[in-house]
Amino acid sequence: MKEEVRLVALREVTREEFLDLAQSGVRELFDLGHYKVFDGSKDKEQSHFVYDMGTHRCFLIDKDTCYELVTAFYCGGDKPTILNSLNEIAASIK
Repeated sequence: MKEEVRLVALREVTREEFLDLAQSGVRELFDLGHYKVFDGSKDKEQSHFVYDMGTHRCFLIDKDTCYELVTAFYCGGDKPTILNSLNEIAASIK
C-alpha cells in the first residue's frame, strides 16, 4: 500500500531569490486555482517553485515534491486533492 506523503515547502523565497535561482528562465509546469508550479535553472542547478498568485508568495520545493505534484496533475490525479496539497505547501511556511 502506498503511504501518503505530506508535501511541504523548503522555504519561502523572495522575488529577487526566485529571479536569481531561475536565471536561465522558468517553465510553468501547471496552474491550478490560484497556484502556479514552476521550475527554473541557474547554471546546472534546477529549482522548483509553487507560486501563490493570491498572496504573491513563492515557495521553494524539492524535486520529489514537484514530481508528486506534476504527476498527480498530468496523470489523472484528483484536482481537489492536488489543490489541497498546494494549500498545505503554502501553509507549511508561516
